[in-house]
Amino acid sequence: MDNEKYRKKLIKLLQNCCVPSDSLHFSSIVVMKDGTEFFGVNVKNSVFRDAIYAEQSAIGQAVTSGYKKGDFEKIYLMVGSASISDLKYLDRAVICEFFEDNKEVVCMNLFGQGVTLEVANLYSSIFNY
Repeated sequence: MDNEKYRKKLIKLLQNCCVPSDSLHFSSIVVMKDGTEFFGVNVKNSVFRDAIYAEQSAIGQAVTSGYKKGDFEKIYLMVGSASISDLKYLDRAVICEFFEDNKEVVCMNLFGQGVTLEVANLYSSIFNY
């Protein structure tokens, strides 16, 4: 039930991506333990050099609002394509920095298909789905 609710929000967020150099759109929603939600999309420039990942954007908003490690409950990530394996580009380091090891990372494609991982397993997971 929650995944479908968040899938719809993530699809809407994909429209806000700024990706002039390619077609890979990503969106993210971070849910805090108190129920507050923060949203993020990927932002790239046209020379391929610098990028802000969707999860960096959402986590950054939470931190800017005063949240700290231990306050994060769950993160949802969506790639705007049919290929869930495109999420291999996610920023595992920033997620691991703020989320406890047992928290869920819900990864999905545009159609809601995907996988739920624990933060502790992010580095050992290979996105070949």
